[in-house]
Amino acid sequence: MFRTRWRVLAVSFLIALTPAVPVSATGKAQPTDTSCATTGSVDFGVDLAGPGWRFRTGDDPAFADPGYDDSAWTAWTVPDNWGASDLSTYDGFAWYRRTFTLPQRPAGVPDAAVVAALGQLDDADQSFLNGTEIGRTGGFPPSFDSTWEVPREYYPADGLLRWGATNVIAIRVYDGTGGGGLYQGPIGLFSKSRLRPVTGTPATTKQLAHACAILNRQHRAIAAGDLRTYAATLAPDFFHQGDTTARRLAEVRGSKTLKDEQVEVFVDTQGRLVADTIRSWAGLQPPTRELLYLDPRRPLELGDHARFFRDSYPSTAMGRRVQFTIYLPRSYTRTNAKRFPVVYMLNGFNGSNVEWEARDMDTVLDKLTVDAGLEESVVVFPDGDSGWYVDTSAGNFKSMIVNELVPLVDRAYRTIPDREHRGISGVSMGGQGAFTLGLTRPDLFSSIASHMGALSLAPLAGTAQEQAANAGLRPLTLVAGRSAAELNRHTYYFDGGDQDDYRFGTAAQQMSVALASKGVRHDYQLGAGRHDDAYWMPKLDRSFGLHTAQFRAHPFRQPREPRPTRSPYVWP
Repeated sequence: MFRTRWRVLAVSFLIALTPAVPVSATGKAQPTDTSCATTGSVDFGVDLAGPGWRFRTGDDPAFADPGYDDSAWTAWTVPDNWGASDLSTYDGFAWYRRTFTLPQRPAGVPDAAVVAALGQLDDADQSFLNGTEIGRTGGFPPSFDSTWEVPREYYPADGLLRWGATNVIAIRVYDGTGGGGLYQGPIGLFSKSRLRPVTGTPATTKQLAHACAILNRQHRAIAAGDLRTYAATLAPDFFHQGDTTARRLAEVRGSKTLKDEQVEVFVDTQGRLVADTIRSWAGLQPPTRELLYLDPRRPLELGDHARFFRDSYPSTAMGRRVQFTIYLPRSYTRTNAKRFPVVYMLNGFNGSNVEWEARDMDTVLDKLTVDAGLEESVVVFPDGDSGWYVDTSAGNFKSMIVNELVPLVDRAYRTIPDREHRGISGVSMGGQGAFTLGLTRPDLFSSIASHMGALSLAPLAGTAQEQAANAGLRPLTLVAGRSAAELNRHTYYFDGGDQDDYRFGTAAQQMSVALASKGVRHDYQLGAGRHDDAYWMPKLDRSFGLHTAQFRAHPFRQPREPRPTRSPYVWP
């Protein structure tokens, strides 16, 4: 629960919902109070991508001051790519500044409706508008945290925007590894409607009151601890960001505050009411932007029936709430009983579960399933950070996955919960992790796939003592120490580029020789390419083809599908 493809990192000004709307004895909201939301923001935007920026390396808090003289800085254009410039070898601090003039305030555009979209930055940022911090993402040294894959959307405080006057955006960035830069838009000040992934028309006054009645009834029920009344606001087939009604109720039990703020209501192309909201649950979810789909005739929230989203749970292993991203195949939201095999896909160094969104992996997997005839599978993307999928002082990443995430996914989603229908894949560091987790936990995983994996390396996480203790978790060493019978419990695919920047193509060759020497069959490819997406992504059909073959070699008898609930709506 509690995830979205948007991450709201700074909310300085929020429009709170008003007190309860009257509800009749039958539970039907009286469509009178519309003050909880607006009927959809005006389409507004000031695009700041392109030339006109100033840039310099280094770090000084004075650079955030709107009055600072940056005329001696380098003229710059964004988006940019440090890796393709003279900054290709630079790791450290840098600043971007842009001075611009806002037009006079458009009618119907309050400050609270404006989003400062600053695209995607490699690796961490702290952003200022007119000298005031509006948000930050990632971490600076000594607590460096790369969030290169996370879109930046910040919400300026009311009164911070200078309409009809000069404004200054200043962005402090830190690149700790890799290319660096403000590499992808959108970049500018936009209304929420300009950034929405779905389109629609403004709600009428009656529709707005209907939406407010549903939301306010939910707030009152949660405040009173009345989960039965809250459940009554959810449709019979409610499914939102992975939550069924039962899972939602289990997770919100004990929460006493539900808030929806900066709410805008519009009508989508199917006639559903959609509340574009910043939703928070006390103690469970910080303010997070969500689209809530509401029935236009009944006082019910429908859920978004999403198939690619972030999920989260409180992890004992990590000592904090952790995220993972999940992909559900097309048949998942169109059936009620059918179960699916699972593939766990591990990110590389300085990555996370969010990076797969930047690659549009839902679209990629949907297309591959059809074009390559793959088995429909649930795909789970854990947040492996840079933890090398072992337990160290840097985090208990192995325990998080094998002891917590695998059982949670099998409980929360309709999986086939056995090793024969559970595979593991990974990229680079994740390819190394796929081999180490797969080989050390043959009870959980039956198929192992690695794209340009670090198969010649032991885990490089934790202290020097911890790394020495984990030296045996080098995939080539693990394979050398196992018998053919042990190795043949798995099926294998792996690849590497002949110009891989870290010589992982050579490591793949060595792995092929090691397996072949023991008579273990495997699918291996050494191809032209470097250590980048252009090399490995075209080979997803091979790795998922391996998992498909393994799953289909063990037919599963599906439960009988109940009579489907007829819905007037088409979901993804």
